[in-house]
Amino acid sequence: MNTIGFSTISGVGAYLPTKVVTSEELMHDADSRKFGVPETFLARASGIKERRFSQSTESFSDLAVLASNTAILDAALDPLDIDMILFCGIDRDCPEPSTAHIIQKEIGAHNAECLDISNACLGILNGLSVANAYIGVGSAEVVLICTGEKPSIVTYDILRQLKKTSDKKVFRALLGALTVGDAGGAFIVSKKQNDSGCKYLTFKSEGQYSDLCYYKHTPSGIEFQMLMEKISGKMVSLHEREIKKTYQKLNWDSNSVGKLYCHQVGAGPHAKMASIANQPLIKVPITYENYGNLTSATFPVNMALHPPKKGDKVLLLGAGSGLSICQIGIQF
Repeated sequence: MNTIGFSTISGVGAYLPTKVVTSEELMHDADSRKFGVPETFLARASGIKERRFSQSTESFSDLAVLASNTAILDAALDPLDIDMILFCGIDRDCPEPSTAHIIQKEIGAHNAECLDISNACLGILNGLSVANAYIGVGSAEVVLICTGEKPSIVTYDILRQLKKTSDKKVFRALLGALTVGDAGGAFIVSKKQNDSGCKYLTFKSEGQYSDLCYYKHTPSGIEFQMLMEKISGKMVSLHEREIKKTYQKLNWDSNSVGKLYCHQVGAGPHAKMASIANQPLIKVPITYENYGNLTSATFPVNMALHPPKKGDKVLLLGAGSGLSICQIGIQF
């Protein structure tokens, strides 16, 4: 799917829990040495030194609300100005009602239509596309897209499973559950003015790779697999296939780009994504080192910590298991 832009990001918000958990702590808890793997391996191989875990009492909507309130302040809006709320997390507070309704109540956005969408780590950028479409047809002028992610729930269950096995193959398949971190993220999306805003959005999905990364709730616990090298390789190759066309559609060259924000799964894939876009690493800010893979919260957290400058041409390279990718060009 290829789309032209009608919208702009006018506010950014992020929430990071205070509890810091290091990669060495998790490898110790997993008893990695019984698999012949030193406790330093995860940090050394992925570049992920630590991440944040939320409290058990914090819900997905709690994290999203904290980030959303910051985004609303950043956009200098009254919550009543919001026409639509899209919650884009992997998990929700409950199957019914939508988590967006809970967020609406908490932030006081009583004029907003509410809807949940989900697409693994790509969810919030799918939300940007949906917001762009609503704004483009005149159904909304201001949209809040937000997420609250607690993949630590998966991490804790996988640690429990690893304590019960000595199978190295199982350890390799489950190791990815130790790379993630919790966070909330939010964007305020509004109708673009002048020459700013989204210029081009393209999304691609290849469901034949849906078995490379998944998790399921079962009666005995969480069923999980993340084949990190394979899914990262497929992600990189899909982006490589599309990047030339994206630059052409944007009428940009690599020197035009002020910042590149990409999905953060670790040091190796990050460097490859920068290379594909022909960007020096100094233009490609990281969050993985101190926060891990923040799943769908990655982009608002990265943008909040490393904001673009006014006038910057910004490229977003997103990805989510399934496998789906997107490439988006925005001028701030």
